[in-house]
Amino acid sequence: MSDSEIAWQPDTATIASSNMAAFMRTLGVGTYEELLHRADTEPGWFFEGLLKHLDYRFYRPYSRAIDESAGLPWTKWCIGGTTNVALNAIDRWRGTPTYEKLALVWEGEDGARKNFTYRDLDREVCRCAGALRALGISRGDVIAIYLPNVPEAMVAMLAGAKLGAIMMPLFSGFGADAMLSRLELARASVLVTVDGSSRRGKLVDAKAIADEAAARAAWLKHIVIVRRAGNPIAWTEGRDHWWHELCANQPDDAPTEEMDADAPYLLVFTSGTTGKPKGVVHGHTGFMAKIVMDLSLCMDLRAEDRLLWMTDMGWVVGPLIVLATPIVGATLILVEGAPNFPD
Repeated sequence: MSDSEIAWQPDTATIASSNMAAFMRTLGVGTYEELLHRADTEPGWFFEGLLKHLDYRFYRPYSRAIDESAGLPWTKWCIGGTTNVALNAIDRWRGTPTYEKLALVWEGEDGARKNFTYRDLDREVCRCAGALRALGISRGDVIAIYLPNVPEAMVAMLAGAKLGAIMMPLFSGFGADAMLSRLELARASVLVTVDGSSRRGKLVDAKAIADEAAARAAWLKHIVIVRRAGNPIAWTEGRDHWWHELCANQPDDAPTEEMDADAPYLLVFTSGTTGKPKGVVHGHTGFMAKIVMDLSLCMDLRAEDRLLWMTDMGWVVGPLIVLATPIVGATLILVEGAPNFPD
């Protein structure tokens, strides 16, 4: 590609002030080519430097950043260390100026808007974690979320981390059979959904679809419903719970579980379009290091930035943005509905 075909090139000052340049200075690397070579040949050195540069926090320090002795597919992260996604995305900001800045700006398809500071987000995450604990959810339990882009999706993802639970996002366009197969494979005990939501001006009756799947889900004990559309829904006493009622009387603070650095946190399934859906398990450290690297180093996301990425919460980019953005200390813009509606 010739210079004439490049739309924009950063000047020297922009390059010098970038996150990538700061990272290279931290590592004592002079050129990008040297960084690539050392990352390829010394991945442990690279990831240890990355975690330190990102100030990814641990309760108990690790002895080695990665252990590949069992083979690449079975790489273990941060041996001996303990941490939690919520420690790095929420807890770390308490008592800092970031705590009072905007963490989330949300807009519904109907024009509704809500803003959450990091303080607000922390409070809602703690209340949700308390509500889930009250239902008996704890370490290792799988929580499925079948939600459009509503604030509760971000809250639930972080509340699950606090509990040491495993979050399983589901595509908001799934039918009952696609949802059921994943609920069963994961042995999910809780499903978080909405009564209904709007897409291109039409009501999506999410609760009815969830009910159809839940009727055949052997492991599912609870459905937590966010009131969004106000549409009539069927109700199963003892199984169904309103989000706002569960969270209303919970305290504004909740303990964050100290988890092994490699403990599972996120279960993301493939689409299933070419065969049986396959689940990929991500832990509290490896996935976080990679996604924050993508946003911070590759996209140069900074604490003063706002990020909008049009995606569904059920695919990997949904968890990516709701987890990586607060770890950086930036502001997430979350928009409900289709990007091409109403205009």
